[in-house]
Amino acid sequence: MPKRKIIFRGVVVLLSVLSSCSVEKNTSLSRNYHSLISHYNIYFNGRESYKKGLDRARTELNFDYSRNLPLFLYELEESQSLVSGDMKRAIDKATKAITFHSITAKPKVKEGRQSAADQAFFDRNEYNKWVDDSFILMGSAYMHQGEFYLAGETFKHVLVTFPHDDIRFLGMIWLARANLMNGEAGDCERILTTLSGEEALPGEFRLDYELTWTALSLKRGAYAKGAEYLSSALERRGIDKEDRIRWTYLLAQLYEVTGDKSRALEAFRQVNSYNPSYEMAFNARVSMAEVFESTDQGSDDLKKLLTKMLRDSKNKEYLDQIYFALGNLAREEGDLPEAIDLYQKSVSASVQNRNQKGISSLTLAKIYYDRPDYMLSAAYYDSAVSFLREDHPGYRNLMTLSASLNDLVYQVTTFETEDSLQHLAALPEEERLAVVDAIIAELREKEEEARAAEQEALQDMAYNQNTYLNNSQGSATASTGGQWYFYNLNAKSSGQPEFRMKWGERRLEDNWRRKNRQSAASLLPGTESGSDSLAAPGGRSLLDNKTREFYLAAIPLSDSAMKVSNARMEEALFHMGEIYKGKLLDYREAIGAYTKLMERFPGTERAPGVLYALYELYNSTQDPDRAGRSKDKLVREYPDTHYAKLLSNPNYLKELEAEEMKVVRHYESVYEDYRRGRHGEVIRKSDQALALYPGDRLEPKFLYIRALSEGSLRGKEALKAGLDSLIARYPDTEEGIQATETVAYLYMEFPEIQQAEQEQRAEELYTSFDPSQEHYFLLVLLKQANVNQVSFDLLNYNLDHFNQYNLEIDRLTLEDASQVLVVKLFNNARTATRYLDAIRGAGDQVVKNLEPSLYRMMVISRDNLEILSRDKHQEPYFLFYQNQYDTPD
Repeated sequence: MPKRKIIFRGVVVLLSVLSSCSVEKNTSLSRNYHSLISHYNIYFNGRESYKKGLDRARTELNFDYSRNLPLFLYELEESQSLVSGDMKRAIDKATKAITFHSITAKPKVKEGRQSAADQAFFDRNEYNKWVDDSFILMGSAYMHQGEFYLAGETFKHVLVTFPHDDIRFLGMIWLARANLMNGEAGDCERILTTLSGEEALPGEFRLDYELTWTALSLKRGAYAKGAEYLSSALERRGIDKEDRIRWTYLLAQLYEVTGDKSRALEAFRQVNSYNPSYEMAFNARVSMAEVFESTDQGSDDLKKLLTKMLRDSKNKEYLDQIYFALGNLAREEGDLPEAIDLYQKSVSASVQNRNQKGISSLTLAKIYYDRPDYMLSAAYYDSAVSFLREDHPGYRNLMTLSASLNDLVYQVTTFETEDSLQHLAALPEEERLAVVDAIIAELREKEEEARAAEQEALQDMAYNQNTYLNNSQGSATASTGGQWYFYNLNAKSSGQPEFRMKWGERRLEDNWRRKNRQSAASLLPGTESGSDSLAAPGGRSLLDNKTREFYLAAIPLSDSAMKVSNARMEEALFHMGEIYKGKLLDYREAIGAYTKLMERFPGTERAPGVLYALYELYNSTQDPDRAGRSKDKLVREYPDTHYAKLLSNPNYLKELEAEEMKVVRHYESVYEDYRRGRHGEVIRKSDQALALYPGDRLEPKFLYIRALSEGSLRGKEALKAGLDSLIARYPDTEEGIQATETVAYLYMEFPEIQQAEQEQRAEELYTSFDPSQEHYFLLVLLKQANVNQVSFDLLNYNLDHFNQYNLEIDRLTLEDASQVLVVKLFNNARTATRYLDAIRGAGDQVVKNLEPSLYRMMVISRDNLEILSRDKHQEPYFLFYQNQYDTPD
């Protein structure tokens, strides 16, 4: 037979076979063909891509060991983005297998009676045995992409399509996980509870089942129950090594959070036995010290291990964690001074790990708070809230406590300062001057020591730099590898000493080259800052901090100065008592502060409130005798006060409530008049209430409803006046906020009202126009504009075109959040206006890509800049500028 005919017949046979393998036909041949193609040509590649993504996530993710490690990697957004490409390929392959190789057509029915097996086969929804696996692969890949809704829908399809196959159990487990990630913990629990009664649940799915129970328990904060499930899961075989290590570490964390430190210690040891990554091994060893209990065994081995880690150069960036772990060991063994020293070293060693710096600071803060040493505790709480993340457990409470302690520190410092100054004022002049001279001598000595230390440090750094440069000749190119300077640690370390030798210490800020920078406010006379001197009007240095006069100026040597000092002391003592009593709940310290207040200032106006507070505090500390004496003194000396009536009149609160109901009923009457449109009555009754019940909590309501009635009778100007009065007195109340919103609406609907107010304010504020005065150029940028970019462009323009004038740029923030770039300094209005014209002509260089509505250019005199800096509203000055300067806007 000719070769061509043989080939032709082969093609015909192949085509006939392929046509018989169509998914429209359900034969043994078609089923085997599509299963074969699905498995080895499509599903296999998709599964490999899925596994590749998981391996990538396991090895490349960086975990936060200060928190519980993730049970499933898809919980982390970083993992979702890391594996997205691999998971997309897995989904594409699974989709292809389902789309082109799914067989849903029914097979031919055999003649005669059907067996149960034949009937079950005929009732199936799918005849390609790899389609169900493809659905599971697709849903799992969706989970790892973070597409939890799509994953859930996919697993639901598995349950509908394969209701009698074992794969349904895996579909239910994954659906429970998807529900959990979608915030449907109840649905997750219902599925798992259903599976708990399934004796037919295959053993190969038991691991996934127990892990899902673990995830649900952790989501609900049931860490002990989660540890039980996870411990059981880890006893099973077939777990990937990286997963086993991570889950064991998580188990140790769960034991730690539930207080089972002994089992936590053992689990952390187990982690190290698995030969994990260096970072995980390091954190496991540190955590072993954190969960160590002296009742377990001696800590010598742990100490030796941690001390060895301290000396290892690989752990240079982890010193803060090691010191913290050693501090925990010392604290557990009862050596608190040693623990404090180690915690302080941890804080000092933290450079890049802000979270560890925050945790170490928080630990010290709690130690000093418990002593109590509120001053030191305040400092460490302040550091803790600065370095910890806002999602740290209890962060809001930490911020509240820190604010209370800072307030206490301010009050204590105020009291002690005034007390010391009064003590100096009471000394003979000769002794007072001797104390001041000693302070000045000590200050000079410290400054000299600091100067010498700084110079020595700079010389050492310069020497190290030269040594480094000499030793690195010829290899610099190879070592830098073409890196940018700021990514090259060697270049940075050698460049920093040179920078400091040339410029000294500089903060990262605008105009860093200038040693004596000024803020926008410091453009004005008498507002210089950053000096060790007191400033006199006009910006002249009045007192140096190394002169007697500098210190004597603060000592209250006159009657008026002593009166001011006493007022500060009295207020500080009162607030100290309030903070101790109401915020820190330290009743004994509160009693001390209030008692000292009454002793130092027996005639204080705060006496009734202080005596009432002492009455409550003595009762709280089980001291009825002193409580009774406080009550007697309060009732005897201040009988008409609210506090005395609370203690002497058992019906006082009822009477007070009845009086308050009079106000409520009065307001209800006013509101009814307003609702019926009787605005005259509203105004009359509101005025009556404001006279009868001054300072009542309903006063803002009376003012608001009165303003509305005024507007109804006399127009929008009267409405605006009434609302302004309310806003001025009660800006933060509900009615004050409503009034502010109403005024904003009036401005929008009737812009002439705002225009008239602005013109009047311009006339009141800006009364001086002196073209011969020194002037400034103002570039006002609305908050939508990129002020940093414009500032940069303006600086470059000045360097290119006005470099000889040594112009400087500062900033001023206005009330509406607008930013003002202030260019200084011009001799008069004429030169400032010339500069303005030049900037306008170069708009494409300075304000490029900015709509004209986003900026304004003006010039301003020295006196008027002072007014603008105080007023912080641009519109009044802009109107003045338009009227006075011969420059169109």
